[in-house]
Amino acid sequence: MLLTENEAKFKFCPLLKTGDDKMKFCQGPMCMMWRWKDNEPGGKGWCGLSGSPLAASR
Repeated sequence: MLLTENEAKFKFCPLLKTGDDKMKFCQGPMCMMWRWKDNEPGGKGWCGLSGSPLAASR
């Protein structure tokens, strides 16, 4: 799923958890797994853990 930075902020990350096992929100471009569509920072991107979205592979 392609997302903007602002949209990604409201998605939960399965790897980030607090001390009491509550999930944290996505860090978007601050995360090493974040991938940009067309290598354009500031555009849309996705979490690299989920593989390439269909819209980005075209």
